[in-house]
Amino acid sequence: MDTRFWEHHRRLSSWLLLAATVLTVGGLSVTAHATDVTPATVTSSQLQTAVGQEAAVATPVTTPDGLSAEVYRKSSALDLAADVRAGKVTSTQLVKQAIAKVKADNPQLNGVITLREDAALQEAAALKDTGQPFYGVPILIKGLGQTLKGASNTDGLVANKDAVSGFTGTLVRNIQAAGFIVIGQTNFPEMGLLNVTTSKLYGAAKNAWNTDYNPGGSSGGSATSVADGITPVATGNDAGGSLRIPASWSGLVGLKPTQGMIQGDGSSATAHTVNFVETKTMADTTQLFDALKNKKTTAATAPASLKGLTVAYSTKSPVGTPVSSDAVKAVDQAVNFLRSQGVTVKQVDPPVDGVALMKAYYLLDTSAGSVANYVTQTAQKRSMTKDEVSPLLWGLYQASKNVTKDQAADANATIAAAAAKMAAFHQQYPLVLTPTTATTAPLNSDPSVLPEYEKQLLNMENVPADKQMQLIYDSWLHGLSKTPFTQQANLTGEPAISLPTYVAANGLPLGIQFNAAKGQDRLLLKVGELFEQHHQFKELQDQTDDQGTTTGTTTQPTSPAENTSSASSASASSATVTSTQPTQPAVKPTKVSYPKTVYLTKAFKLYRNVNTRQVKKAYKASSRTTAPSFKVLGVVTAKNGQRYYQVKGGYILVTKQVKNLYYQRAPKRLRVIAKKGVYQYRYGDLKRNHRVRHVKVKTLLKVKRIVTRGAVTRYQLTNGTYITANRQFVQWD
Repeated sequence: MDTRFWEHHRRLSSWLLLAATVLTVGGLSVTAHATDVTPATVTSSQLQTAVGQEAAVATPVTTPDGLSAEVYRKSSALDLAADVRAGKVTSTQLVKQAIAKVKADNPQLNGVITLREDAALQEAAALKDTGQPFYGVPILIKGLGQTLKGASNTDGLVANKDAVSGFTGTLVRNIQAAGFIVIGQTNFPEMGLLNVTTSKLYGAAKNAWNTDYNPGGSSGGSATSVADGITPVATGNDAGGSLRIPASWSGLVGLKPTQGMIQGDGSSATAHTVNFVETKTMADTTQLFDALKNKKTTAATAPASLKGLTVAYSTKSPVGTPVSSDAVKAVDQAVNFLRSQGVTVKQVDPPVDGVALMKAYYLLDTSAGSVANYVTQTAQKRSMTKDEVSPLLWGLYQASKNVTKDQAADANATIAAAAAKMAAFHQQYPLVLTPTTATTAPLNSDPSVLPEYEKQLLNMENVPADKQMQLIYDSWLHGLSKTPFTQQANLTGEPAISLPTYVAANGLPLGIQFNAAKGQDRLLLKVGELFEQHHQFKELQDQTDDQGTTTGTTTQPTSPAENTSSASSASASSATVTSTQPTQPAVKPTKVSYPKTVYLTKAFKLYRNVNTRQVKKAYKASSRTTAPSFKVLGVVTAKNGQRYYQVKGGYILVTKQVKNLYYQRAPKRLRVIAKKGVYQYRYGDLKRNHRVRHVKVKTLLKVKRIVTRGAVTRYQLTNGTYITANRQFVQWD
């Protein structure tokens, strides 16, 4: 092994131990603490034995007896444990119910990457009641850094896709000791480096509120699964917001405990990773905190009342990037609520240079590139190549070769100074309130790194060493601008919590974040309880339609809303769940044919949400010449089975009144699809003796206008010639 590899990591931090590999702290996310990770020594063929001789395809599960689907979906983990003890349902029934929901909903969400069906059912049947707080409750664990013997341990790397863990780590052992039954693993980005969940290996996770959008990262698979109601809680980890960002964008509670507070997490000044859980209720959050807490650490007792505290609040981005009006409104609402409860609130910005802090953070994060290469060398006996990892990870790998001891020392000094400033700040302001995220969730089509930077990152080995760190900062800025508030708590070691108190006009949630001094975790739990008890939480399961009926979870797109930093549409494919090991998404969404453009002359409604049927605009009947037309972006199916055309601005119910506008409006461009090509004609009669040019298949043509004579339609091109409009020969591009 190259001794420079280990020396490099010893200089950067204490993240890696010689006998325990594959630790990384992602830029906006994490893997696990080094003591919980080992090189993969179990082969993929051994995986089946490790989880109980599971079949390649899990046994089909029909809707099991037990709780109703609605009761199960809305129950907290403590509620379900109480139901098991009361004899209302068995643990086996709950596990079957969770597995059935995975199979039903995950093709739309891609939140679950592995399913251990037979092993989970065996464990549920064998479980004995010894007073566990979460007795018999199904749970999902994050696929990154939270090891389970015999389960996938890929780090999200294509080169490591067959790796499985040879042991069960501390967090998962404690989760199981608390009474949970692990049913599978959840999706995450490559090496946990992003604030969204997408990767070459697993594809993009989809937000349960609206599957056009991402649930956040890196614990996005866990967040979307909990929001959807697959399990009441799911584990995650956080080195820069990876629990809190998905909580904000998925309408959940996301606690990041004090560094070292959870058993198994590092407690040194250079440790920034914590492991915890995505939840829906404060009772579950508090009980999990007590169950997973390191017994050697102390969490201060929360005050009986918050009225004697002074809360600082800020909506200013620490790195100077824009903050959406929704994020500001979320904080303003929280400020007004706190004041109504007699809490003193003052607008004060935290005394930290956010840009300097993030540059220090990114410099230390270059280690992720070296770790990824080491993992690849271990798995494949070769170095990683740029085509099997993301451009960002490739750039980090190349930059890591040039990080010096002095640079690492300066970065750690910057972080230590920020921690000292915040410790002093908390003496005056025990709580600091900010938005959790600066925007609502981004579309899945919104790149985590802009294309122009991806090209530079892939060429990082040729970028001068003194320019590399600035390129990394610039490359990450597009993503960081959406989530600039979360990283500070990881670097200072302080606890922070995201609370689901706000839903934007686009129908997506956005959380508020409180952070406190080290050891003041229970103060954050107290704040969360105050908001929850006064009905300030806004979660997906509580959203209602326009008739006041509580809706189910949303596993199809429900809002075409614009985001301040998003692109135009989602594109990632869904994945199926295997009962053995993760693979790339194998099942693509069913293709449904639909018209390119439609119009309506009858009265109709444009809906904001296909499940709640929230009306965005009502249209009156009109004549054909004035009828509104819409470009169709896709087809979605609501929970009740009705189909809708997704159009810009909303959704239209598919009925006979919706007319195809294919031959009523000219496209801007056409593509020739006829194998033998088509001819251009001098005149619109398309006669053989008027042919002027032959056009080959796949040629793109620019259209000037559409011409209809009797029952025949043709297009006039911008060069003045005419071609057929027959869809067997040309199609809209």
